[in-house]
Amino acid sequence: MSSAPEQLLSLVPATLHPTLANYWHDWSVACEQAGVGASVDLSVLGKVWACSDFVARVLIRRPALLAELCNEGFEAERLADDYQQLVAQTISAAEPTEEGLMRALRLTRQKEMVRIAWRDLAGLADIEQVLHELSDLAEAIIEQTLAYLYQQTTETLGIPKNPQGEPQQMLVLAMGKLGGRELNFSSDIDLIFAYAEEGSTEGGRHLSNHEFFVRLSRKLIRVLDEITAEGFVYRVDTRLRPNGDSGALAMNFTAMEHYYQLQGRDWERYAMIKAKIIGGTESERHTLASMLRPFTYRRYLDFGAFESIREMKGMIEAEMRRKSMQHNIKLGRGGIREIEFIGQTFQLIRGGPTPELQVRSILKVLALLAELGYLEPDEADALKQTYLFLRKLENRLQMERDQQTQTLPTDGLSRERIWLAMGFEDWDALMLVLDQHREAVTQVFDSVISSEEQPDTECIDALQLFWTDTSNTQSLASWLSEAGCEKVDDIVDVLARFRGSVKIRTLSAEGTRRLQQLLMLLLKQIVVYDNARVLLDRIVEILAAIVGRPVYISLLLEYPIAQQQMLELCAASHWFTNELARYPILLDELLDSGELFRQNDGEQLTTELERLMSQVDENDLEQQMERLRQFRRTEIFKLAATDVIHVHEIWDVGAKLSTIADVVLKKVLQLAWNAICQRHGNPVCTIDGQTYHPGMAIIAYGKLGGLEMGYGSDLDIVFLHDSSGQKQHTDGEKIIDNSQFFIRVAQKVLHILGTRTHSGILYEADTRLRPDGRAGMLVSSVTAFEDYQKNKAWTWEHQALLRTRRIAGSEPVSQEFARIRQSVLAVPRDPAQLCGDVVEMREKMRSHLASRDASSINIKQDAGGMVDIEFMTQAGILLSLADHPEMLSVSSTLEFIEYLAAVGWYTSAEADELATAYKLFRQQTNKQALEVELAWDIRQLLQPHFDRVTALWNRLVVAKRTLEQASS
Repeated sequence: MSSAPEQLLSLVPATLHPTLANYWHDWSVACEQAGVGASVDLSVLGKVWACSDFVARVLIRRPALLAELCNEGFEAERLADDYQQLVAQTISAAEPTEEGLMRALRLTRQKEMVRIAWRDLAGLADIEQVLHELSDLAEAIIEQTLAYLYQQTTETLGIPKNPQGEPQQMLVLAMGKLGGRELNFSSDIDLIFAYAEEGSTEGGRHLSNHEFFVRLSRKLIRVLDEITAEGFVYRVDTRLRPNGDSGALAMNFTAMEHYYQLQGRDWERYAMIKAKIIGGTESERHTLASMLRPFTYRRYLDFGAFESIREMKGMIEAEMRRKSMQHNIKLGRGGIREIEFIGQTFQLIRGGPTPELQVRSILKVLALLAELGYLEPDEADALKQTYLFLRKLENRLQMERDQQTQTLPTDGLSRERIWLAMGFEDWDALMLVLDQHREAVTQVFDSVISSEEQPDTECIDALQLFWTDTSNTQSLASWLSEAGCEKVDDIVDVLARFRGSVKIRTLSAEGTRRLQQLLMLLLKQIVVYDNARVLLDRIVEILAAIVGRPVYISLLLEYPIAQQQMLELCAASHWFTNELARYPILLDELLDSGELFRQNDGEQLTTELERLMSQVDENDLEQQMERLRQFRRTEIFKLAATDVIHVHEIWDVGAKLSTIADVVLKKVLQLAWNAICQRHGNPVCTIDGQTYHPGMAIIAYGKLGGLEMGYGSDLDIVFLHDSSGQKQHTDGEKIIDNSQFFIRVAQKVLHILGTRTHSGILYEADTRLRPDGRAGMLVSSVTAFEDYQKNKAWTWEHQALLRTRRIAGSEPVSQEFARIRQSVLAVPRDPAQLCGDVVEMREKMRSHLASRDASSINIKQDAGGMVDIEFMTQAGILLSLADHPEMLSVSSTLEFIEYLAAVGWYTSAEADELATAYKLFRQQTNKQALEVELAWDIRQLLQPHFDRVTALWNRLVVAKRTLEQASS
């Protein structure tokens, strides 16, 4: 036996030298007999052989292969298109028989596997490149072989066609690692075969399409899976198909859809996440993908996936215990499967409403989960690093002998090969790092997919007895007393009414079990609240709304934090109960207190709205309207939660509510503009011989204009445009006048805002503050607007103009509006006339809108209330603007009060009193809108402020009389 060269052994521990010497001898003899050789780095050859008996054996059997690979070079990565071309050439050059095809594919697969292993073990490719090459090779072999066999089969059996005479192709669903482009070195490939429609063949033996595609499926499996003298290409597993081994080998789309709709199980949804469609036409692939998507990804959040994942994990763990598989890096604790469970649990739960998550690669999923805030960035990174480490280790285990294994070896030689392949000093060093990685996975897995809380058996038993017979209250009452409940009879009475409702009586046994489990968890927390009876009433209102939607029951069962947040919010306000009962999707906001109480600025809100809108078809206005409503409701819900719970001090809820409305209106105007432009083109006009593209803007008035919105505020808006000159019309196929164009845009805006959909309306919009009110044009030109404001507007309309700002649309129109506002308002005024107009209008309003009796209170309209502060402040601003036009840089009442204090209209003390009162009035108005139960007498709280405001208002009335007397 020739001795092995020193360089061959240089990178390998001494215990592996005898093995390398044997390989060297056998390879040298084979090369001599074949008359071939190879110029290769012997140290790298020794490292690769030491780590992979498979590579050594293939190179000894095929001595010319190493020289061939060295000539091609190992450095370059093969891309998917490279493999498609390579396999197509292989099939084209093969002997034109099935045996010739099988031999050519096996030899090509052998060569490429040696090449991939060499690149991996020599450090020329990272693990992601290795997984991609393994997957792309397999996909190319399947696709090219299928195409060849289809052509060959149609020559003898005819072309399968549907009833309309259209040719039918076979499609292959590549499942698991192959579908995710994450195939390991020695892996089965899981395939499902499908075809579009039934029919029969034409041009050969007359067969049904079903018979044709079953024969084609069997032929493809045989070519890939059968063991010959050259081995196999891939082990093919078709048990993931509908009905498993007992199901049809190939199935048409309709039958497949029927199966998944009626019989599809949760583990099949899980498996379908990674499914990639190979073969067929683009139209067929699209049809099949669209058919499978609703099965895999529910339209709404699906927290029931937690229980399914937990059951699958339990079955795997039981199988592991039975087979003593604790050393399995795929199925064991902290292994590959747990990482996949974490990612795919979020995909099953959130993939429907969040299409970004509908991806096949687990690494992409982990990155998205961090980006979307469902995992902490350090958690996602730990999972990614562990996944890459485990997949690398898995590949090295399989590269040793090209065997499908994920189990750590127990014999010394294999262990040496593995720690050497992984780049460690010894086995213990490898195990230390492996254990650290697995522990990191376990921690995240247990936090995401925790074990279900063990039920309080006494409470469950008591509830079950009560559920069977609501007159049997003894056990339940006893448990409630021991739990600290002070009004047991009240709680039992609420539960009895709930139990007697139709929805509860018709629940399934499983639904009843889960509802009782949830009630147990909630009751243990409710009984310690002071208003336990009221709170339970509210909670059963929510439960009645969601009891037929198991996903939300699962959400609350899985997330104790969601239970706690729900109870705290509903205890504070019935408004939250109404919102959660009407729109249970808001329960999703309770899962993360940090996210619930985080307030976004305008830029962040815009980004979030754009993300939501990107998830729906840009031509589907109905879905866009739903997303707008979802966005608004979610953001207002979060703001209200922060406002009521006082996690953060929100001094100006009005500004935040106004910012939400701003973001919505900008998007609504964009949608409306685009919709009308699609039909009629863009508006154009000619001014002084030059083509001009006029625009449109939305001007906010009132609470929105002053950044002072309340929870129930309407939107006071006015539409302006700047079209003028000649040839004022659109440039599309269906030409209309620009005035008509702008009216249609405005009408579309109002339609999007006010149409009642499944999710309600977006906002009530009021356009009556436009020139001439209801009798005026819906959209005014800036020229007409200026003329009206200067020549026709009443004093109250100039008061209204103070609290305005542009919030959406054309910048030139906005600039014109700002100029008009300045020129209209910053002019000298007759104090007597102004004060008279303001007082007269206020008294008229008060006579119609103020409280009629002492038992009621109208914070806005009663004497000394919000409107008094607004009117006297507006009077002061209008009288001061001629000398202080800088006051128009703001539009809110509080900012106007600051300005008036600076110029002496109010003293510093008066300004502080008014600002304090105004803030308090707005806070209390918001609490009334949210139905917050106050722990104090509201009139007692507000009356001192009413009195002080009234005193200041009376000064304006006295000034009016004094000025009138002086003028007379």
